[in-house]
Amino acid sequence: MAKAAAKTTEAVAAAEPKKGKGKLLIILGAVLLLVLGGGGAAYYFMLKGKPAEAEAQEAKAKPKAPPLFERLEPFVVNLADRGRYLQVVMELRIPDTKTQAEVKKLLPEIRNGILLVLSGKRADEVSSSEGKQRLQLEIRQQANKALGIEFTLPPLPKPLPEGTDPAVIEAARAEFDKLAEAAKASLAKVDGIGVTDVLFTSFVIQ
Repeated sequence: MAKAAAKTTEAVAAAEPKKGKGKLLIILGAVLLLVLGGGGAAYYFMLKGKPAEAEAQEAKAKPKAPPLFERLEPFVVNLADRGRYLQVVMELRIPDTKTQAEVKKLLPEIRNGILLVLSGKRADEVSSSEGKQRLQLEIRQQANKALGIEFTLPPLPKPLPEGTDPAVIEAARAEFDKLAEAAKASLAKVDGIGVTDVLFTSFVIQ
């Protein structure tokens, strides 16, 4: 009887390590499956993300198409000064053929807006380099307005009379800076679209 009990105890003792080893193998298998599964998922998402990154890099590396220029017929207008007139030839800088087609289609409206800008100027306003640059911006604004693209022009400085209160001067300066920042942000929104620049190829005041 004692021998039978001893054999049973030995059989149980021998079976227990085997059961423990089985559990250990199951746990190790599950961990390995999780690791491989997680690694596979990470690898999948890395591969999935690569094309987007590659496309972004290709877009940056891709050179931009050269701009197009639309030459307008010469303008001859009477200036706001009596007896003075302006003769000017200009070209509009355009980013692509689609915009160029729109400009051609809307040329009568664009020319009308430009004529109104030119005829409202005095000779002294457009004689200087700064005056011409301002005129270019105003013409660009008119041309883009016909295309349905609008932006705000930078403010012009307004001289204050001598003896103006310092507080008034400071308030005027703050208002000017505020308007200038707003115009800068407005121009940034239309950067690269519509008519992007106006170039004078001839500019004669008589």
